[in-house]
Amino acid sequence: MIQRLALWNHLLYALKIGIGSGVSIYIAESLQLEYASSAGIITLLTIASTRSETLRIGLHRIITFIGTVVLCGLMNSVISAEWVAYGIVMVVLTFALSLRDLLKTLSGNAVVVSHLLRAPDQIITIENLVNEFSLLLIGLVIAIVVNNFQNCESQKKYLEKAVESTDREMQKIFYKLSAYLKDPTLNNQVWEDIIQLEKDILGYTAIAFQYQQNRLPRKDHYYVNYFEMRLQQSGVLHNLHYEMKNIRVFQSDSQIVAEFLDSMIDDLSKMNSPLIQLRKVADLILYIQQNNLSTTREEFISKVRLYHIVMNIEEFLKFKERFVATLDK
Repeated sequence: MIQRLALWNHLLYALKIGIGSGVSIYIAESLQLEYASSAGIITLLTIASTRSETLRIGLHRIITFIGTVVLCGLMNSVISAEWVAYGIVMVVLTFALSLRDLLKTLSGNAVVVSHLLRAPDQIITIENLVNEFSLLLIGLVIAIVVNNFQNCESQKKYLEKAVESTDREMQKIFYKLSAYLKDPTLNNQVWEDIIQLEKDILGYTAIAFQYQQNRLPRKDHYYVNYFEMRLQQSGVLHNLHYEMKNIRVFQSDSQIVAEFLDSMIDDLSKMNSPLIQLRKVADLILYIQQNNLSTTREEFISKVRLYHIVMNIEEFLKFKERFVATLDK
């Protein structure tokens, strides 16, 4: 599933680069601009994985273009050797862009510098500036236009399947945790399942973020928020499993947790508020505090661990409660 989406993304990106660059060069040549191929290079360097990132890079290119022109003007009037002026401008430009985290614009500005810093007997004219800005504008506009073509529907279908897969894997982990508590001799490698789930969720989150950015200005935070919630819950599962390893010897306590986990499984995939389950957790905490008196040190430690487990379950449900609350906004 993810390989097919990745292949389609690579193909679409290649098409946008090829078509966009070609169109930019064609327009620049039609307008009889010097260095027409630079328009294609600007398009190539501006197209990003998301619409919002392309717009951001485009804005940064315009801002840094102004600074580059000013630097070139200063160097052209002070230093006669073109190679020396070029080196100094690139040092200053690279330092400034690196300082402001704008290095993505460096290659495009380097091309502008090479055009403006000519032989010593020449100066930067209005015609030179108009030519360079026209190349920049053509490259940016075409990049923005072609990057409007995004495979949002494919991404959405992928994310819907990813949600189903995540819910299914989460349910499997709960089944294994419950079985792990019921049988002290069982070793079902649930830790590896939790780690793998976390890795999968991180991959899903990256695609969800791309989908979200490509939907702007429309707000669509569902998938990003969902996978962030599941990632937080996976962290809680690590804590649960660690505590469960030490409570299994006291079957009276471990059975309480196992039964509670069983009651949660069917609701894991339902995106409704877990208020009823949170009330059950509160009742269970009260029950532990009032009725589980310990007679030995081992039993006391087990009760403390049982309390921690129940608190972790409450935290698990709280993450879902916060996510569900975002659905109404």
